[in-house]
Amino acid sequence: MKKYNILLSILFAFVLNLNGLSQCGNLMDVCHGKLDDARFIKSWPIQLPEQESGEPLPQVSFKMPLSSGTTYKIFACNAEEYPGEVIISIRNHNDDLVITSYMVEQQRHLPIIKFPVAMSGIYTFSFYFEGGKEGCAIGVVSSVD
Repeated sequence: MKKYNILLSILFAFVLNLNGLSQCGNLMDVCHGKLDDARFIKSWPIQLPEQESGEPLPQVSFKMPLSSGTTYKIFACNAEEYPGEVIISIRNHNDDLVITSYMVEQQRHLPIIKFPVAMSGIYTFSFYFEGGKEGCAIGVVSSVD
């Protein structure tokens, strides 16, 4: 009987975890609807836990080649049921920050980044949530050329 209780508890926890991930996945249709005239290239579901005291900021990064002469439209959609608001940071091959969706001086999030690429290469897209809060979002990369 004890084995069945443990198995049932694990199964229940697994189902709850899948339900939480699916809420983030439901953002896909909403977020892709914001493409307007841009051509969809790539999207990433982002779900991160709250930052623990003394631990580094939870973030996830993806690498993607970008072409010179192309202007990219980059944006994210946040799940309303989570407190975190996603920040996107893009770095070049030298790990230099080239653009971000958060303006520190004005403490303001940019809803869309329009990024005209001057030099082709592999760029790193990093996603994290403001203040280390728990969050769920979809990041989208598209081109407007």
